Amino acid sequence: MKTGIVLLALAACNDSAPTNMQSDAPAGSNAIHDAPMADVPGGTGEPAELMGMTLYTNQVRAMVDTTGVAGGPLPPMQWDPNLASYAAAWAAQCQSSNGQLLDHDPNRTNVAGYAYIGENIYASGGTATAMGAVQLWASEKSSFTYPNTCSGTCGHYTQLVWRDSIHVGCALHNCSNLAYPSTIVCDYGPGGNIGGQAPY
Repeated sequence: MKTGIVLLALAACNDSAPTNMQSDAPAGSNAIHDAPMADVPGGTGEPAELMGMTLYTNQVRAMVDTTGVAGGPLPPMQWDPNLASYAAAWAAQCQSSNGQLLDHDPNRTNVAGYAYIGENIYASGGTATAMGAVQLWASEKSSFTYPNTCSGTCGHYTQLVWRDSIHVGCALHNCSNLAYPSTIVCDYGPGGNIGGQAPY
């Protein structure tokens, strides 16, 4: 019998993403702020159940210290309805190899208008929320050292702050066949965590 809300996350799926997975509590210096409104214009088109996804993501991106990094501050992400539709189609399949959590989509090349898309997945025994997902993914910052060293799980965080990933689309789906059914899938275009590169 489950008690309370159990939150889980899967590593950002990419063969070259950092390994040595472990969970970290959200760091106070990386906290995001709740806001009941859409991230306009970035969040234009977000469904009500995911309102604020781009806002929270862009708050994390704005906190990145890019001092001395070519390109300056990270550009904000924008909501992409094609990525959201693609994420929704994958989430609706409720495929899981372990019966606990949704698997990552293995076919994320040449889809939704991108050569490759990145993917973060968040699951909860309660109701998954945009803020909860981004907070958990952002908490991996404490394991990341620029340019590309990871002392634990970092793949979600590095996808959030990947400079070239400027579009995001997400879907919330309930997979009743899974132990943690309430699932958020976010797809990013173009995808990050590529070939050992620094995220920004």
